[in-house]
Amino acid sequence: MNKSPQVLSIIESYLGHRTYGELMREYFGRNGDRKVDFYWYNDEKELTTRIINRLLSYNFPNRWIQKQNLDFTRLRVQLGFAYMSRRLTYRKFSQRKYSALHFHTQPLAFLALDLLKKLPTAITIDFTAIQAATEKTDPDFRWTYAPNFLLEKRVFQGAAKLITFSEATRKSVIEDYKIDENKVKVIYPGVDLNKIPLSSKPKQIEQKPYKILFIGGHFERKGGQDLLEVFLERFADRAELHLVTQTPIKCDRTHVYIYQNIKAYTPEWLELYHQADVFVLPTYSEPFGWVFIEAMAAGLPIIASRVNAIPEIVSHEETGFLIQPGDRTDLANRIQQLIENRNLGKEMGAKGRQIVERKFNAHTNFQTLESVFREISISKQNHENSAHLSLQF
Repeated sequence: MNKSPQVLSIIESYLGHRTYGELMREYFGRNGDRKVDFYWYNDEKELTTRIINRLLSYNFPNRWIQKQNLDFTRLRVQLGFAYMSRRLTYRKFSQRKYSALHFHTQPLAFLALDLLKKLPTAITIDFTAIQAATEKTDPDFRWTYAPNFLLEKRVFQGAAKLITFSEATRKSVIEDYKIDENKVKVIYPGVDLNKIPLSSKPKQIEQKPYKILFIGGHFERKGGQDLLEVFLERFADRAELHLVTQTPIKCDRTHVYIYQNIKAYTPEWLELYHQADVFVLPTYSEPFGWVFIEAMAAGLPIIASRVNAIPEIVSHEETGFLIQPGDRTDLANRIQQLIENRNLGKEMGAKGRQIVERKFNAHTNFQTLESVFREISISKQNHENSAHLSLQF
């Protein structure tokens, strides 16, 4: 029987969070010496929980109000997530004793402050409410994030360890929320390099036409419209644009290819990376930017926006180009530069792969996360009287 301290991990399952959770499960299933039980936050939902979450997730029909968060969408959705997470967490504690708790991400702990006092808890954070308000909402309406900020601060104060996806988010946690810097550690997300090998068929330098790849669930927020219009105006006669998105868009122009049913880590998905010459995502807002490390792992040069953690991923003029969000002129010029100098793109892509192997390697980064679980588990062993939780719903 495995007598290692056990950790209960509750994980958000939306978009990139799903990828993170699946990679974590794979690592600890194969390598970890901590026994970790993983659950998606919305596993085993009861009927009442489903109803409450549906009501809290209601989208106000006016898009401007949604954008300015005047309907408090972010707060309502996160409280729905937190309620599901709390119910699930207590249910699992009724079935087994744990020595430590892990939430990915912080909203899942909004309604679990009592647990944070009883059990050492690690929380992974990709983005804070302060960062979200700054990137997503006009200055006059950033006050709508105040409830999220207050809840996050209480969670950050109660957790034993805070793990951020970037230095930018670590800085926000420390400076905006006044959290002790010794409590906050950066552990970058990583990719499984075995699942994103370099293409076995080296591209010809003069491959025609030049292939531009975009992968983004929210087309407009990710800068998809900017890229599409720049492409149609400047490059439609000499390049191809491949758009992978969940947003329903229509474009019947030649050399524009739209994919709405491509799933990550499938052969079709990997083939798009292998066929592409450049990955372009001129996003307006990005908590971390998982697709950038995937594209770099595939050996592609990157054109991205200079927001949040992206400058920690893409090195300007070394592994790609960073532009200001919405700057279509610079976007067009950078695409033009890579089309005219394909050797430069190949060199950037090779450097990007090397950086991923060193900095964004899932295996080595999860080893660091495992050390955090070990650290807080040991602290629990020193306080055995807190091992049994009274169950109150």
